[in-house]
Amino acid sequence: MAQPISQFFSRLGLPLRNVRWSWGAGNGSTILLRTWADDYSSKTRKVLVLREPAARDESESFGLDERIVHLRTLWDGDVAGYTVIATATDKDARPRHIADYRDDAVFAIRRLEMISDGSIAAALDELVPVTRLTAHAQSYRTQPAEGPFPIDDSQRSGLSTNTYLQKIPAVRAWLEEISRSRGTVTYSEVMNRFGLTFYPLRNAMSKLGHECIDSGVPVITSLIVNETGRCSDGLFAEFGIDDDEKERQRCYTYWTGETTPPIPAGASDTARPLASDEDLAIRAARFARVPVRPEQRTFRESVFYAYAGRCAISGCSVPEALEAAHLAGRDWRQGHNSASDGILLRRDLHALYDRGLLRISDDGKVELDTDLFAHYGSFDGVTIVNWRDKSV
Repeated sequence: MAQPISQFFSRLGLPLRNVRWSWGAGNGSTILLRTWADDYSSKTRKVLVLREPAARDESESFGLDERIVHLRTLWDGDVAGYTVIATATDKDARPRHIADYRDDAVFAIRRLEMISDGSIAAALDELVPVTRLTAHAQSYRTQPAEGPFPIDDSQRSGLSTNTYLQKIPAVRAWLEEISRSRGTVTYSEVMNRFGLTFYPLRNAMSKLGHECIDSGVPVITSLIVNETGRCSDGLFAEFGIDDDEKERQRCYTYWTGETTPPIPAGASDTARPLASDEDLAIRAARFARVPVRPEQRTFRESVFYAYAGRCAISGCSVPEALEAAHLAGRDWRQGHNSASDGILLRRDLHALYDRGLLRISDDGKVELDTDLFAHYGSFDGVTIVNWRDKSV
């Protein structure tokens, strides 16, 4: 094998749609499939082009939809079909890697056939030198198969796409299964399984994490870890979650159906013991590093300590995500800058409070504008907690 198979396809004018997951390529008049040597029978001169559903490799499922499209075209005939047969380094490995392939010739596909177990095979014709492939494809046609194409859309994985957005539902469903088994996966495992490169994976994780927050469930991307078993700094930078192991435990609790209810992402468990004075001082120092007007520094610090460094509504304890808000009717310009004039809120809740979309009743209950229910409904009716006065 002189070159990677992706370069072989490109050299023949049939570039792979995605070098990570494509099983073949086409240009409208010609289709070239990659098949495996252990699926080839020299006796019958046939090769499997699609295994039966039970034997399909989930770790390579992101190439399935494109293969089905190619097979549907070949099934109808009137197209030049070919296959290059590759040998796997380890036929039992998942995903497989190519050890070798014949790069001087490809087999012409005479016709496709349905096998009784639900797999599809290609009956092969002559061996065509790659130097003659373009000329051969101008006159050669694969014969139509018998009967209607045997695969319906229900067998498609939904993963063969260049857009990560269409893969997010499948990624989430897979992570939910991982959560139910109380496991984790690595970034490389997600990339390999769903045919994602680094930046699409990062964007997918961001969108999926925000979907979790919007629906009031634990951030399921906390199950994606590096080789040391920890999440990247992005979990804190984007979602304010400073304890990824705790977030994973919340995922396990939620998706295994245990009784502990979900807490909005970024919030601490309300049953968690009050922070020690040393821990509170450390977090207060982080809180103080956020730039503010000089006259507001004392107010912010006093409110932070009054609420023990936790959002009065969500319980979030991440200093960088918190802000000291003036209670309705209080104005810092009029000297209302004592702890009793303020309330500690997560930044997004502060913005909603200042705009009147989130209100606090006289008896200390949260009232939400109806437009917020879809994203913040879990907070409606919550009683404001002053953590410094809370008994634990």
